[in-house]
Amino acid sequence: MEPPQTLLGITTFVLHKVAVAARRAMAARLAEETGLSLWRFAALAALADHGPAAQRELGDRLGLDPSDMARLMDGLVEDGLAVRERDPGDRRRYRASLSDAGREALGRGRAVAAAAEEHTLAPLTAAERATLHDLAARVLHAEHPAGPDPA
Repeated sequence: MEPPQTLLGITTFVLHKVAVAARRAMAARLAEETGLSLWRFAALAALADHGPAAQRELGDRLGLDPSDMARLMDGLVEDGLAVRERDPGDRRRYRASLSDAGREALGRGRAVAAAAEEHTLAPLTAAERATLHDLAARVLHAEHPAGPDPA
């Protein structure tokens, strides 16, 4: 069923609809093809991109409540995708890092994410995709200068 034309004339509404559909598709493909949830993929990506981090720092980076982050990290550690070790700079806290299995899972997740994005953006040329990315990134950084909620 098509939304009202009034809504389709609002760019942010259209972007939202595309984002919701793309997120659902990516989450489904990640779960089916890698066993990762979107949040697990995001946590692995954050650890890969930024290196070892305290759990609270990682939660802040992802925009997750501390209790949700604790459950997420517990699962990653339990499944061998991440490891916790004492922070050498502050022995009172732990920091998380990727395990070898986590790096492998992230690699598979990146391939799945790229394929899902390819499907979503199939109607656009490569140049249009680059322009869309640049424009969306500009809006995102204006709205969230410290960094976005990745999921």
